Amino acid sequence: MGVVFGVLAVLAGLAGAGIHAVNAAAGRALGPSFWLMELAAAVAYGVTSMLLRSTGARRIQLVLGAIALTQGVAMLGSELGALTNDNWTTWLGAWLWAPGYVAIAVLLPVLLPDGRARSRPALILNATAVAVITVIWALTPYNSQDFPEALRGAINPVAVPAVGGPVISVLTGVLLLAAVIVGLASLIARWRRAADLERQQLKWVLVGYACTLVLFGVARLLPADVTGLVAGLAMLPLPIAIGIAVMRYGLWDVDVVISRALVYGGLSTVVIALYAVTVWLAGDRLGATTGAPILATTVVALAALPLRTWLQRHVNRLVHGDVEEPYAVLARLGTRLAAATTPDDLSERVLPSVVEQVARSLRAERATIVLRDGSVTTYGAGAASGRTVELEYAGERFGELTVARSSEFDRHEIRALDELAAQAAVAAHTVLLAREAQRAREAVVVAREEERRRLRRDLHDGIGPSLAALALHVETARDITADDPAAAQQLLDRLVPRLNAAVADVRALVHELRPPMLDELGLAAAVRELGDRLSTGTTKVRVVADEIAGLPAAVEVAAYHIAGEATGNAVRHAGAATVAVSVCDAGEWVRIEVVDDGRGLPDRPRAGVGTTSMRERAEELGGQLRINSGPLGTTVTALLPKGAS
Repeated sequence: MGVVFGVLAVLAGLAGAGIHAVNAAAGRALGPSFWLMELAAAVAYGVTSMLLRSTGARRIQLVLGAIALTQGVAMLGSELGALTNDNWTTWLGAWLWAPGYVAIAVLLPVLLPDGRARSRPALILNATAVAVITVIWALTPYNSQDFPEALRGAINPVAVPAVGGPVISVLTGVLLLAAVIVGLASLIARWRRAADLERQQLKWVLVGYACTLVLFGVARLLPADVTGLVAGLAMLPLPIAIGIAVMRYGLWDVDVVISRALVYGGLSTVVIALYAVTVWLAGDRLGATTGAPILATTVVALAALPLRTWLQRHVNRLVHGDVEEPYAVLARLGTRLAAATTPDDLSERVLPSVVEQVARSLRAERATIVLRDGSVTTYGAGAASGRTVELEYAGERFGELTVARSSEFDRHEIRALDELAAQAAVAAHTVLLAREAQRAREAVVVAREEERRRLRRDLHDGIGPSLAALALHVETARDITADDPAAAQQLLDRLVPRLNAAVADVRALVHELRPPMLDELGLAAAVRELGDRLSTGTTKVRVVADEIAGLPAAVEVAAYHIAGEATGNAVRHAGAATVAVSVCDAGEWVRIEVVDDGRGLPDRPRAGVGTTSMRERAEELGGQLRINSGPLGTTVTALLPKGAS
C-alpha cells in the first residue's frame, strides 16, 4: 500500500504542477501559494516510499506514502479549484496538506527508523496532534487562515467561525509545540540509546529532521512572497537523510531496488539522449519523419544491451561493493601481498590492507582477522558479531576472518567471502611465518649469547683459576729444583692429578658443545653406545641405526640429542621394560624413532624442558616432531631434513 500511495502522490503532484502552469499562463495562479512545498513533499516522500519496496519497513513506508499522497492531492485540489472555481475542490486543497505537514514535524520522529514507536504515550499524543490540527484547519474560515489572500473570493463550505478564534489558535499552537518537543526528544533518546550501526543511521535521520524543523521555523518568519520557497526546501532534508541512511548504512534492505532503479533510470536517460541526438544529426539527410527515426531505433537497439551490461556492472559496484567482481578484488590482494618485502611490511601493512579490502568489497561495517597466535587486526566499527570463516592453507588452520554488517549475506556474497578468505589465509600464513622467522632469529641470538656467557663463566670461574694455580705451582717447582730436587719432585707429582682434572674439565666443555662420540664413532655408533649406556637392570634399550653418510653437523647433533632425550625419558619416567631406538635413512629425511612399552603420558601432559628441547631442535632445522602416547606405551618420531645446515 505504501508503494501505491507513493506512486499516486507523485502522479498527483506532477498533474498539479501541470495545472499550475496552465493557471499561471491564464493569470489564475493564486499568491502566495504553497504549490512548491506540496510538489516537493509529494515527489520527495513519494519516491522515498517507493524505494522501500520489498523491504521490512512496511509501516514507515506506509506513513511516508500517506504524507506524500496528502500533499499531492492537496496541490491537485488547489489547482483544480482555481481552474474550475469549484468550492469543494478548493476546500480539499485548503486543508489536506495539514496532516502530512504536521506528521512530518511530530509523527515521523516518533516512528523512525523502523515504524515502531518506543513510547506509546508519545505516539498517542502526536497522532492526536495530527488529527486535531487537521480537523481544526478543515473547519477554519478562509479569512482566519494565515494567508487569506491566497483563497480570495472562496468560502469554506464547512467553516465554523469559533474555530478561527484566538483561544483555539493558542491551544492548537501549544499542542503543536508540545508534540514537536516530544517527537524531537523521542528521536534524541533513541539515538543516545542506540549503538554502532543503528546510531549512525539515526544520526542522519536526526540531522535531516533538525534541518526540516529549522526551515519550518524560518518559513514562518519570512515575508509571504518567499515563504513558499523556503517551505518547499523544508520538504527535502528528511527524505535526503533517509536516503543517506539507506545507501550508506543499510537502514533498510533496498539494494536490489536501488540497483535496478539506477540501472534502468540511467539506461532510459542515455537511450532517449542517443535517440534524440541520432535523429538530430541524421534528420537533414535521411528525413526527420522516416529515415532518421529508423536509424536512431537501430542505433539504440544495438547499443542498449552492452550499455545495460556496463551500467549494471558499475551500479553493482556502487551499491553492492566489489562483490560483483571478486577476481578484481583477488588481484588487488595479490598485488598488495607481492608488494610486501619485509616482516614489518607483512605485519603492519598486509593484514590491515586485507581486512580493509574485505570490508569494502562486501560493504561490511567491520572486518576482523584473528590469527592463531592471538593477534587481532580490525577495520571499521560496528557490531562484533557477524559471519566467520576459517583461514586454512595447505590443510592447516591459521586463524579466522569475521565480517559483520547489518544485513544478511546472500549466496553470491558468501561465495565471494570464501574466495576472499582463501587469499586472506595466504596472507595470514605469510605473516605468521614472518613472525616465527623473526622469533627464531631472536631466539638464535639469545641462545648464542647465553652460550657465550656460560662458556665465559665456566672458563673464568672454573678452568681459568685452576690453570693459574697450576702455573704458580710449576714456577715454585722450577725455583726450588736446584736447592731441593726432592721437594720439587714431590710438588710436580701432586700437580699431575690436578692437570688431569683440568683436562677433564676442558673435555666436558667440548662435550657440551658437540658430543665427541659423533666425531670419534659417527652417528650410528654413537647412538648404539648411548643405548648401551642408558640400559639398566630393569630396562633394556635396543638400537637399530643406519650408517648415513654426508650428514651436516647440525643434523647429527640434533639427531643424537633427540634420541638421547627421548630414550632417557622412557628409562627414567615410563617404567618401560624395553625401549626400541631407530635411526634410519628416509629419503630426504633422517628418521629418529623411540618406542617404549611403558605407562604412557598423562591425559593432559605438560610440556617439560626435555620435550620442548626436542621440538625446538627439530623445528629449527625445518623438521618436525610427533609424540603419540597411549596405555601401551609412547612413540616419539622426529624427521630431520638431510640438507639442513
